[in-house]
Amino acid sequence: MRRRLLLLVAPLLLLAGCQTDLALVDLKARWAGPSSRFLPMDGIEVHWRDEGPAPVVADAEPPAILLLHGTGSSLHTWDGWARQMSPTLRVVRLDLPGFGLTGPHPSGDYSGTATVDFLERFADAAGLKRFAIAGNSLGGYYAWRFALRHPDRVSALVLIDAVGYPIEPGTSGAIALELARMPVVSELMRFAPIRGIVERSLKDTYGDDTKVTPDLVDRYEQLMLRPGNRTAMGDRARAERRPLGWQRLPELRVPTLIQWGGADRWVPISHAERFRKDIPDSRLVFYPALGHLPMEEDPPTTARDAMTFLRGGAVPGQK
Repeated sequence: MRRRLLLLVAPLLLLAGCQTDLALVDLKARWAGPSSRFLPMDGIEVHWRDEGPAPVVADAEPPAILLLHGTGSSLHTWDGWARQMSPTLRVVRLDLPGFGLTGPHPSGDYSGTATVDFLERFADAAGLKRFAIAGNSLGGYYAWRFALRHPDRVSALVLIDAVGYPIEPGTSGAIALELARMPVVSELMRFAPIRGIVERSLKDTYGDDTKVTPDLVDRYEQLMLRPGNRTAMGDRARAERRPLGWQRLPELRVPTLIQWGGADRWVPISHAERFRKDIPDSRLVFYPALGHLPMEEDPPTTARDAMTFLRGGAVPGQK
């Protein structure tokens, strides 16, 4: 299987030509935004945003939520959620190492353990003491692993089409990861034009591909062209060939909401039910028309449901 994929993809990438990275200063000018911050940490500058109400009482922080994006994405995937939540919640989001404006980590270690270690240091630096944590796709994997390690710090967990279990061969996500893990293909991807790949991937991850606009493709493409990000993509794909630690999910003692797009073609819908069965005190909500990025495709509905859950209410349609 690996050899057939390599023989198919490598010639196409070679024929496609060459695309160089974009200058970081130009990317910051377009994508940083007025609310962006850059935190010096681990030898890099972590791009993050911290939005929400000021404390009503001195030394009394508003409830907080940390948002973690998935593979190939950035903190911008949460723009809709931040608008919905920031009037009442402290909303903290970041570009994870190897993605967005943050760029590659000097260690080159993108394993789940190393990333959770990084998130510990980030949460401390951001002044997050006890908070909810939400993650989409790969970000969901890091979210539940963080919650397992720090149940005392996590008040609630929201998993959105999260990675957690081994993905069966033949799915879009499995094929894409298999390609990224191949050293030759990942090396070629450092130079090949990626816009067509980005556009096709986004249309595959959205339930309604008419929502995939040129501006959306621009954002994903340009942030992937941040120097070092394409190399980090391959390094991360090879860091853990199979998700680790899912056997410990029954140990979670954190209220958990599982949100899942019914039209997800990247992570099997059966995994949503596995999360619900394996995680005690968890609830599951399906969105039949949405794909792998429900919080980006329909921010008002998914953010409303997450906030209802965080307030202790019953989410419509939950199992």
